[in-house]
Amino acid sequence: MSETATVDLTALLERLDALESREAITGLMTSYMAATDAATDKGVKVAALFTEDGQWESVGPHGNPGWAAQGHEALIKKFDRNVERMPFSAHFVTNAAIQLDGDTARGQFMYFQACTYRGDQPLWIAGSYDNDFRRVDGRWLLSYMRVHNFFTTPFDQGWVKVPHLKTP
Repeated sequence: MSETATVDLTALLERLDALESREAITGLMTSYMAATDAATDKGVKVAALFTEDGQWESVGPHGNPGWAAQGHEALIKKFDRNVERMPFSAHFVTNAAIQLDGDTARGQFMYFQACTYRGDQPLWIAGSYDNDFRRVDGRWLLSYMRVHNFFTTPFDQGWVKVPHLKTP
């Protein structure tokens, strides 16, 4: 094989890995949304998408630092509490922007959520994610999720009238 063919093959394999990695990370975020919307075993399903030392943090002006969690046990506890708080939720993720660096990556996404809070209050929630990812044994996982909430508002009032409703 010529040197040019070897270089072309190496470049092709790097491009293929980048495409597959971006697709896997986008799929991981879709899986995260499905796990957070699960009716049962929400915490276990979410924690399985994170590295062993993975972190979840609520940031920004509407952030809730008390909700931070690190490690599978803390993530399970954090997300299992949402089963009762939000018995129904439907998350949507869009606008993926993923930067790759070998076996690590950073990605920004937008999210929108329709949910029922405390059993009888319908809410709209929107925000963005700024995440770190790590490839572990060939599988992309979340290593640090930063959730920036833009608004949490009653669906019938909107984010202009009620820009942020606290949901303890």
